[in-house]
Amino acid sequence: MLKFLGHAGFMYETDKQLLLMDPWMSKSGAFDSSWYQFPSNHEFGDEIRNIIEKSNKDIYIYISHEHKDHFDVPYLTTLKLEKINFITPKFRRDHVASVLNKLNPKSVITPVDSELINIDNLEIRLFLDDQEIVRDSALGLVDKERDFTFLNLNDCKVYDRVDELKTIYKKFDIFTCQFSGAVFHPVCYEYSEKKYTEISESKVYGKFGSVKNLLEKFEPNFYIPAAGPPVFLDPNLVSINFEEVNIFSSPYKFKNYLNEKMPELKVEVPVPGSSFELKSGDIEIVHPVSNVEAQYDKEKIKNYAQQYEYIFEEREKQKLDYEPLDVQKKLFDELELKLSNFDIEQQMNVILEFSLDELPETSIYVDFDKKEIDLSDKINRDSEATYEISCSSGDIGRLLDGYLNWEDFMLSFRHKLKRTPDIYQVAINGFLTMEKEDVPDFVNNLMRLQNQRERITIEAGGVMYSIDKFCPHQGSDLTTHQIEDERFLICPKHRWSFDLENEGKAVGIDATINAVDLDGDGS
Repeated sequence: MLKFLGHAGFMYETDKQLLLMDPWMSKSGAFDSSWYQFPSNHEFGDEIRNIIEKSNKDIYIYISHEHKDHFDVPYLTTLKLEKINFITPKFRRDHVASVLNKLNPKSVITPVDSELINIDNLEIRLFLDDQEIVRDSALGLVDKERDFTFLNLNDCKVYDRVDELKTIYKKFDIFTCQFSGAVFHPVCYEYSEKKYTEISESKVYGKFGSVKNLLEKFEPNFYIPAAGPPVFLDPNLVSINFEEVNIFSSPYKFKNYLNEKMPELKVEVPVPGSSFELKSGDIEIVHPVSNVEAQYDKEKIKNYAQQYEYIFEEREKQKLDYEPLDVQKKLFDELELKLSNFDIEQQMNVILEFSLDELPETSIYVDFDKKEIDLSDKINRDSEATYEISCSSGDIGRLLDGYLNWEDFMLSFRHKLKRTPDIYQVAINGFLTMEKEDVPDFVNNLMRLQNQRERITIEAGGVMYSIDKFCPHQGSDLTTHQIEDERFLICPKHRWSFDLENEGKAVGIDATINAVDLDGDGS
């Protein structure tokens, strides 16, 4: 039986084994109490804890990656750890495995990419997306006794490995993956309402289209929309939940989309506790409530937020302990260390401006080309190309004190961003999201992608083009691309759009796949 635990969490149970996947149950949320589970699964967490304590089965917990809405250390520490075998990928950066080993569980199993793990009648494989800026994994499960296959991609964008997965798994009884947005663009950016809506809708339907393409290729018997979206209970963030259009789509919006595009596909929206049991070759679905859709009513978020007001009242008090000038000095030192490791060869005519809300007259300025950092008055600074970020000293102070890391901070949405021109730059994004010790590896990978020379030939609109084989963003194999409007090549991972008629330059992004028209004249 497969059971939904909430967000990206699942549990698969046999007569002998209990396998949990990414159980996020903590009442404190994730990313410094920014993200919360919706529908709430906190009470269900107690039930799972009791099941583990009383069970005589072999217990395994799979952790896909280090994001706190998947790797819930506070909850894991409440479990009977001496009974638990953890499964997590062997990433090049072993943060997750290191933390798990310190918990002293029964064991920590760290398979490499696509390595087969046999647990009695269960076959488990993890599929890794392991780059310096991304560490994620997906799980494939086969129950040989029941002839049941479950593919759980959660957040992992192994979209360029479809053929490999189809070769390993001849069928997919149940497939699940993320369908909603989960990043700080455009949520934290300064845009007009019109542009914010346009960007959000583009991202929503781009994501929908990517998942639909996967579903068309995998042809599963069932699809379960999961791995988000979260809700935001902090009074400073709660309005995000009620925006008419944003990147955090409801599962029912996606279900309606799929019903229109793929009417033959079975789509089942779950709530925490929903079970999917294989019986006589068919899947029986049992929900713990009579009206599942009602559990996703946004009105429930208002009551949810009221229940957690005390958390944010306390958090605001803690922020007052931070002296802005002290934080600014500490932030300056942190950015200086990052910059010293940021040995990038490409030209970057962009100034990063980092401001604290409490100190509106001054900012920290990072000049990547000159490899200089300074603190100066805003009045005396002028640059055509800037990337601006601002936040409260209390919020960034918590990062600098180790309560969260840089990526967690960026995913907390407790900052404002503005970029001029409005073009995504991989290097800037990496500089902000990486830990200072990870910056060298990030830079090396970025340079490797930009310097790679392997090429492939593709056709679009009747024209043959030579292009770089790998996407300059995160190295996705563009052999598995899509073509839109007979000129735009779409990367399978993050749907970056490259204009083949404009030398393969990315749309709205400072990147290229160096497209060459092999016919010479476009004929």
